[in-house]
Amino acid sequence: MDITAITTFCTYLTTRNYSPHTVENYGRDLRLFFTMCNKVPATVAWRDIEAFIATQHQAQLAATTINRRLNALKHFFDYLVTERQTLAHNPVKPSHFLRRGRPLPKQLSHAQVQALFTHIRHPMDHALYLLIRRCGLRVSEVARLTLEAIDWEQAALRIVQGKGRKDRIVYVAPDALAALRTCLAARPASTPGSLVFWNQKRPRQALSAKAIQKKMERYAKAAGVKASCHSLRHTFASNLLEAGAEVIAIKELLGHASVTSSERYAKLSNQRVKQVYQQTMRKVIAQTRV
Repeated sequence: MDITAITTFCTYLTTRNYSPHTVENYGRDLRLFFTMCNKVPATVAWRDIEAFIATQHQAQLAATTINRRLNALKHFFDYLVTERQTLAHNPVKPSHFLRRGRPLPKQLSHAQVQALFTHIRHPMDHALYLLIRRCGLRVSEVARLTLEAIDWEQAALRIVQGKGRKDRIVYVAPDALAALRTCLAARPASTPGSLVFWNQKRPRQALSAKAIQKKMERYAKAAGVKASCHSLRHTFASNLLEAGAEVIAIKELLGHASVTSSERYAKLSNQRVKQVYQQTMRKVIAQTRV
C-alpha cells in the first residue's frame, strides 16, 4: 500500500492537537496492519479486520494493545469517510473491540518504596523518580519538564500540555524539592534546551520516556520488587486518598480528564474506609450507648 494516506492522516492528527505519542503509535499500527493485510484502504472489509485481530491473538498480545491498534484503524477509516470522502463506510465495527475488565491500579507498599529508592542513588534519577512518587507525574511529563516550569517560591511545577493537552499546577513536597536542587547542581551545561533531566550516556540528547521506564525496570529488578513508573504514580494517588484527600483534588493533581478515572483509587483505600468507619462508629456508640 502507498503510505501517503497514512502520512496525510498523521499530519491531520497533528493539526487536530493529538499528542506526538499518539500520532506515532497510530502511524506505526497502521503501517503494521496494511503490511499484513496487503490491501489498499478501499478494498479492506470487516473480514480483514477480524483476520488481523486473530493474528494479534495468536501473537498473545494484550487486549489493550489490540484495542489500541483497532482504535488507530477506526480513526483512520473515519478520516477517509468523513474528511477525504474516499470511502463509503468504515470496516471497523464496535463489535471488533475486545471487552476487558479494568484492573485496579497496583500501589506499592511502604517497604517496597523504601527498597526501591535504596537502589536509586544517582542525583538525577533520585530526583526524577521522587517527583513521580511525590507529584504523581506521568513519565512523558517528567521527560519534558523544563527549568521554566519550576516555581521555587511556591514549591510547584507547571505541567504544560500534559495528556489531553491540559496544563496544570502540581505541588512539590520538601524532600522532592531538595532532591531537585541537588539534581540541578549536577546538570551538565550540554543538556538540550532547558530540560531538567538529561541522557547520562549522551548528555547532548534529551532523556526519553522509554529510557526512564527502562531505568525503572533495572532499579526494580535490583530491589527485588515489581514496580514501574506508573505504579509510583498510582501509589501517590492512593496514599493521598488514604490520608483523607478529596477525589476531586486528586483528579486535578493527576491531570485526569474525568473524576471517574480518579474514583478508581477509592477502591484501593480500604484503610481509609476502616478509619472513617471506626471514627464514625465511636461517635454513634457515644450518642446511642446501645
